[in-house]
Amino acid sequence: MANLEGEVAMRLIRIRHGLLIAIVISLATTSANLLAQSDVNASSELQKAQQLSRRSSSTMDNPYQLVENWPTLLPGQTWGAAIGLIPDDTGGLWMLFRSEPPINYINADGQITKSFGDGMIVQAHGFCMDNDGNLWAGDSGSFGDDPSTRGRGFQIHKFSQDGDHLMSLGQAGVSRAGEDTFIGPTACAVDPAGNIVIADGHWPRPSDAQQDGDRLVVVTPEGEFIRSVGKLGAGPGEFMGPHALAFDAQNRLFVADRSNNRIQIFDEELNFLDDWRHFGRPSGITILRDGTLVVADSESGATIPGPGVAPPQGGPNGNARNPGFQVGIRIGRINGSMQYFVPGTRPEGMAADNLGNIFAGLTGGCDASPSGGCLQKWVRR
Repeated sequence: MANLEGEVAMRLIRIRHGLLIAIVISLATTSANLLAQSDVNASSELQKAQQLSRRSSSTMDNPYQLVENWPTLLPGQTWGAAIGLIPDDTGGLWMLFRSEPPINYINADGQITKSFGDGMIVQAHGFCMDNDGNLWAGDSGSFGDDPSTRGRGFQIHKFSQDGDHLMSLGQAGVSRAGEDTFIGPTACAVDPAGNIVIADGHWPRPSDAQQDGDRLVVVTPEGEFIRSVGKLGAGPGEFMGPHALAFDAQNRLFVADRSNNRIQIFDEELNFLDDWRHFGRPSGITILRDGTLVVADSESGATIPGPGVAPPQGGPNGNARNPGFQVGIRIGRINGSMQYFVPGTRPEGMAADNLGNIFAGLTGGCDASPSGGCLQKWVRR
């Protein structure tokens, strides 16, 4: 009898174990199915948001029209991304682009009259003019691991308008946040004292580059290091890929903190004042004398690599940037108001002049642009 009772007890234990295993398997399967469905739903919602980002129309006012087939390259030149633009208020501008020669002056008729800088720049990024009229051209270095560019890039080069190479800052091939090195300069602007403020820290960057340290660097016109401000992060005064700079008439600095999907605003001493997120994912910023603020959004909705600490963006991979915001050009005021929106374009380089012209530099889709290349000129209708 005792043996029989023991055998029954063991059978009951086996049955219970079997039931528990079946329940665990069922729960695991259900959980996996729910997670898979969640990923599918997230992907579907992300695709909807990305479609909104890339729509080519808008109900916002747009008083601008594109000038077709402007400008004209020199014989033998080919288009590259137009990343740095400095208008001169005559209808023309200086252009830094990713081709040879990288630095070009284009007059109001769209004709190139000066070109120089051949072979000096790996990845053009950042362009400004100091108070003496000299041109500062940035080189953010390779975006990834590229043996062909080893020992080059990650510098700022200073030129006269006649093409004389006056100075280079940074150590060629060294991507590091230091007093004499850059992670990867992306923009520059002249502060009220005449010093040069440099945005440092492009994303993506090579694996052997410093993976933090995003900042602003201030140097004298002679290239002497003064100080650096900020670090990698999403808080006030922190940066994640600072990509464009512009001062307003109140001596406030507007920073396109691109991988944080915001504009940060600083006072003359580079103390944090505010951040704005309603101008999209900013790649380029221009401020005119009358307080007009022009902002380029080239990346909203794009699935691109970025820093591991970037804000969650949605989707199973988490690397769709600012989905739902529409790419294009936003025109507003330095008080934060929005006036106009130019859809159907994805400029990364951004500039405007006091005559009412907007210059947009493309880094992709140049072949399809009615301008005939990577530089667009928008004029009031």
